[in-house]
Amino acid sequence: MDTQQAKKPRGAARRTRGAESSRRVLSMLAWFDPERPFATIDTLAGVAGVPKSTAYRYVSLLRETGFLAEDGRGAYHVAPRVLQLARAAEAAISVLDIAQPFMEKLSGATGETVILVRRVGDHAVCFGRAESNRHVRLSFEVGTAFPLHLGASPKTLLAHLPARERDAYLTRAARADATLRTRMARFEQELDRIRAEGVAVSSAEITEDVWAVAAPVWRGEQLAAALSVAGPAFRLRGTARTRAAALTREAALDISSAIARARIGTPGRMHGC
Repeated sequence: MDTQQAKKPRGAARRTRGAESSRRVLSMLAWFDPERPFATIDTLAGVAGVPKSTAYRYVSLLRETGFLAEDGRGAYHVAPRVLQLARAAEAAISVLDIAQPFMEKLSGATGETVILVRRVGDHAVCFGRAESNRHVRLSFEVGTAFPLHLGASPKTLLAHLPARERDAYLTRAARADATLRTRMARFEQELDRIRAEGVAVSSAEITEDVWAVAAPVWRGEQLAAALSVAGPAFRLRGTARTRAAALTREAALDISSAIARARIGTPGRMHGC
């Protein structure tokens, strides 16, 4: 831990290993914008840097999953399912707009960095933060992604998934994480406790020498995000941990109440109104 800030999460600055095919598929989807609504297979092959035969396989996958459609003349365009992602992004921004003042207050009260995390597939992604102004502090980049079974805020998201989705994730994660396989029974009990108590903690699960606590943020009955306080473990001990947990839970409830008053995502109302 240097004198300016704590170490960033392991792997935060590295490209995900073994994900080159996924990266190329996503690069094809990301190519589209309002100025470029259509693309031929030649264009998409060039974007992804793959032969046409491979590009066809990638396009078939995007069509199968509802993200691309063909116009009948050999060109492709994004399909309506992409609108769901746009609405999800809009909702996340609205949640952040409401949450930010509470996050700043929580950071001031605890003296630590506060982050807001939401689920994207099998990962928890940071989409908001209020950084500590202390000389030694933890710094999270917006967009940093974590597996759902490591860390206080990811575990909060995982614990509140429907049982079928949670079990499916754990099955996938256990295939890649031998440590998780050996502690699965204990981990499932931990998730039950998190769900019952409304708070999760972690110690050095993502970053060495870092302790964190998280609580769920709700949009009605739907889990919107996880709010977390994270900082150097040497500063967060004993009563400091108890206080941080209480303040985090209180702030998460306050944000949830503010979201309910704003009625984010309610039909007939503009997001963030």
